Amino acid sequence: MSPSASFNRSSVYLEVIEGLSKNVMIGEGDVLGMAKEIMYRGAHFLKVDRVNVWFANEEETQLTCLKAYNRKTDTFYREETLHIVQAPVYFNHIRRSKLIISENVYEEPFNVELIDNYLRPNHVQSMMEIPILSGGRFKGIVCFEQTEVPHSWVPHEQHFALALTQLLILTIEINEKNSYREKLERAIKEKSTLITEINHRVKNNLSVILALIKGEGYRVKDEYHEGLFQTLLSKVHTLSTLQHSLYDAKNYNHLALNTYLPQLVRTINDTYGYHLKVQTELSIAEITIHADAAIPVSLICNELLTNAYKYAFTHDKANKLLVELLMKGNEVAVLRIGDNGPGLPVNYQTKGTGFELINDLSDQIDGKWRVQTNEKGTTIELEFPVSSR
Repeated sequence: MSPSASFNRSSVYLEVIEGLSKNVMIGEGDVLGMAKEIMYRGAHFLKVDRVNVWFANEEETQLTCLKAYNRKTDTFYREETLHIVQAPVYFNHIRRSKLIISENVYEEPFNVELIDNYLRPNHVQSMMEIPILSGGRFKGIVCFEQTEVPHSWVPHEQHFALALTQLLILTIEINEKNSYREKLERAIKEKSTLITEINHRVKNNLSVILALIKGEGYRVKDEYHEGLFQTLLSKVHTLSTLQHSLYDAKNYNHLALNTYLPQLVRTINDTYGYHLKVQTELSIAEITIHADAAIPVSLICNELLTNAYKYAFTHDKANKLLVELLMKGNEVAVLRIGDNGPGLPVNYQTKGTGFELINDLSDQIDGKWRVQTNEKGTTIELEFPVSSR
């Protein structure tokens, strides 16, 4: 072939590749459709008789023919599967090669195993085989075959065949990504459905627990046990509010305190403040904490708010409640809950179990708390690290 003819063929090949690269089947990951297009174009523009596409299984023990094209009959068909036990030398050779040229297939030692069951029955004289390599793995081959008479595979033909194979590899990779995305979307949908189901079950279980506590509370005969049931009811209400906040925010790993704390204050006020006049002052920064810290923090808030309503506020005065949340530096949150009650008794740290509970819960979140109390009121301040997990 003259240099000018070679140049013309290269220009044609380039136009074919450019046209194929814009094919929508690549973006759709349509492997079969793109393979058929590549086989058809490859056979007609290279003027070879047959083009086949083979895929290896995961174990690389067999090659299955996706499709084969015969230019003489203009038909697509399938060849029989080739197993490694039939051709171990051939399998080993194609795994280690980037391009295999056989101008005379019967003279190449790695083709010996294919002569009787593939080459002679199909009248193959010359082959150009290009392994399909993706992600560092061997996934198959594209095979260009000339029958009846030998064919010499010149460089621009090799480059054209390599470019066709690269387009097929691109389609395969997009197909795998699309498949992975579909599986991921399916998993996310299933997870969302599961979370919704769990939320409903938790919600129902908490409702049952609240109903049981209320039912048992109606049976008590004295103020002391009535108070115990009321305290227990408040804690379960707090957990229920927390569960609602996490679910409604659709963020099951983090709790937005600026959304949750106002809800908690309203819940406590509805429970204990129905006969009181309480002026609440909320100053809450937008701080988000990890779900692991959400339960200890919410129970601490419940305890402090409940104590204010039970011991600091009375029906014959203007009661004031301060709830403040701010950041101290970049990693520590500060929560302050204050009231204008008469102050805590001298032995407040040993009286009852409330402060023991606050101690235990603070330890769980590596928090530190302090009390400021006098006859004009009490303010309790909690510092705890804000995790970015």
